[in-house]
Amino acid sequence: MKEKDSSQTRVYHITWAGAYGVCCMFFWGCNLQCRICLLKKEAFDCHLPENRLRIYEREYESGRPDRFLTVGRIRELLDPLPVKQAVFMGAEPVCDPLFPAVLDCLAGSKNCRSILLTNGMKMPPLFSLNEIVFSLKAFTPSLHRDYTGRDNRTILKNFAAIASRRPAALRAETVLIPGYVDEGEVLRIAAFIASVDPGIPLRIDAYLPIPGLPWRAPSPGEIQALADRAKRILPNTTCFYGDEGRTELAYEVERIF
Repeated sequence: MKEKDSSQTRVYHITWAGAYGVCCMFFWGCNLQCRICLLKKEAFDCHLPENRLRIYEREYESGRPDRFLTVGRIRELLDPLPVKQAVFMGAEPVCDPLFPAVLDCLAGSKNCRSILLTNGMKMPPLFSLNEIVFSLKAFTPSLHRDYTGRDNRTILKNFAAIASRRPAALRAETVLIPGYVDEGEVLRIAAFIASVDPGIPLRIDAYLPIPGLPWRAPSPGEIQALADRAKRILPNTTCFYGDEGRTELAYEVERIF
């Protein structure tokens, strides 16, 4: 085994949707300190049968990871799987110094599409990825600092840089939080994206309430109305309501680690 294979990564959880050949890898650790973070509610895959409904329980909070995988163990887990798509998520995968080595674990899968979910604070290894999903928390600097503890100038600069280079497909996501990241702020995010490239897709997600914080979830009507307004600025805007688990998944998800 190569020496690098014994190195411990920040990967703490892997799930597999065999019907579609999709593997999700979860990384611990982040370079932002977000007041609102899904990992404060659920640190593991929300699509697992045991998690789908309880994440909507107001006071529910999952445990935190206490085991992490080496590069070699990740390779052992993935080698038998016909991976068509790998999604790297977290917290923030790019914070892991061994993220490039984790990407290499899938190098032998010629048909594998690599997708990174990132906050954009640190530039990812662009040419090793097929798609980048960029999470924009807020556009207004003071709100972004309140939300994340960090300035957003580097994030906005990195978003524009990735859009201009386009070594990988680029999408954006943001979360509607009534009374905090409100409709006006989401429209400012849409306007920023449009100023970079009006063809970039944006998905507006419904906020899932975090215990101890005062904000409520938006209604389906609120989020759909906002998406319709945002489309006037950014035509390729969609939304995710958060339906409290009422919609059955089209595929099964299992825990690999």
